[in-house]
Amino acid sequence: MLEFETMAKNMYAWDDEKGLFIPFSSTMRAVKSEISKLNSVSKEMVIERLKDDFNCDDISFCYNWLKKWEKIHVPDYKSQIPKEIDKSEIKSYLFAHCLSQLSLCTTEDCNFRCRYCSFSDFYEYNRGYSDKYMDFDTAKKAIDYFISLLNEGKKYNPIRKPALGFYGGEPLLNFGLIKKCIEYIESIYNDYEIIYTITTNGSMLDKKRANWLMEHDFIIFVSLDGPEDEHDRLRIYENGKGSFRDVIKNVTRIIRKGYKEIYCMPVFDWKSDLFKREEFFNRNDIPSVARIALVNNIEGCRYYEQFTEKDYSAFLGQLERARSCYYKDLNLQRGKEKLSFFDKLVGLDPGEDLFKSVSIYIQPLIMPFTGACIPGRKLFVDVYGNYHACERVNSSFPIGNVNDGLNFEKISKLIVGYLRSMDKCPSCKVSRKCTYCYQNFMTDNGFSPSSTVCENIESIKKASFARSFNIAEIYPEFVEESNYKHKNIKKYYGDDRNVFQT
Repeated sequence: MLEFETMAKNMYAWDDEKGLFIPFSSTMRAVKSEISKLNSVSKEMVIERLKDDFNCDDISFCYNWLKKWEKIHVPDYKSQIPKEIDKSEIKSYLFAHCLSQLSLCTTEDCNFRCRYCSFSDFYEYNRGYSDKYMDFDTAKKAIDYFISLLNEGKKYNPIRKPALGFYGGEPLLNFGLIKKCIEYIESIYNDYEIIYTITTNGSMLDKKRANWLMEHDFIIFVSLDGPEDEHDRLRIYENGKGSFRDVIKNVTRIIRKGYKEIYCMPVFDWKSDLFKREEFFNRNDIPSVARIALVNNIEGCRYYEQFTEKDYSAFLGQLERARSCYYKDLNLQRGKEKLSFFDKLVGLDPGEDLFKSVSIYIQPLIMPFTGACIPGRKLFVDVYGNYHACERVNSSFPIGNVNDGLNFEKISKLIVGYLRSMDKCPSCKVSRKCTYCYQNFMTDNGFSPSSTVCENIESIKKASFARSFNIAEIYPEFVEESNYKHKNIKKYYGDDRNVFQT
């Protein structure tokens, strides 16, 4: 168990085996220790051994509670890393719980050269930029196959609401393809309630394109990092010019029209001014923040080599001040609809920590460790028509193509190879709370062992749990409100914690 203490000196523990938090007073710890020492110890024996140090009624309560706790049965997932996974098991799970989104990479081209981009030279194992564009035949095959999977999966999940997302590069460079895809769906598959999303740098959201997207009820995610100096430090055109003024002009035009389904997705690094960003994203003329990301330090990333220990220390100090400011006036968060930068940076923790405590009951045994999904939860299609687990992983591990469909044997091998690399997970005290996934360990020819990446995960989670329970003790309603505010957007874009663990 991982024990932690709140500011009120209350002790709790995370039981990773059962996937739940428990109160963990000094009495509880002592009783648990006595029970652990002996295979069969009666309550009377424990009371006799501890009565000089603890209240007898408290000892009795803790003994009864722990005995009930022992009876909660969970599968022994930590010792069951499979040598192979039955393809039918994967298929059944995908039909019942996955197939939430089809994502099309319309192009590998981009009119930006963002300094932190995952396709830049900083990332050894990711693809670079290219002039490749997806053609309609490829997109049509992907759509048809996705719909066929949805039809086959109706008996497992008849209420599924799928999404179709467009990515790049910059997806609006291939705007014609996007229009053709929507026209095709609306003419052939108009009985499906498909949610449309697009992730764009915002520079090409002129009046004509924006109006078309709004007419078709797109959820628009814009990569806007903050005020001009913050944004232009990292998000630049190919010629090195800052992009803020073009992006903000397009975004504010959409906001003034009263369109609600537009959101920002800022990325930050160790030199970002977190307080400037909070002030900026609190403005009424700026969209809510859907998702934040610390520049991802995945396997093969050299981005952080440019920073010093002093930079990192200053960043941690700034982060701690941000948390203090946010938690100081929690009542100001009550009833607030708009999500700011600090809401995602700080306010997300309590809902994530506490509401995910039952994950063991819904996470499949075929993926017992980390936050990795079952490939196929989202289908990402590259410009060549290959399927990948999602838009964040490198292209070394395709799981099928639009001509042949999903290759369940490849999916099985991907999962097994990943789990075998998770050498630290069986002994980890927070394996059920870990949000790392394939992208954090992928190389060109396999996965790096988890022991090389996860050195500080337990201490990080311990601090996060303590912060979350502090909030729950001071302002219990905040936890539920926090979870509610974030869950709808997270459904269509994913989890901040995949990219931010500090």
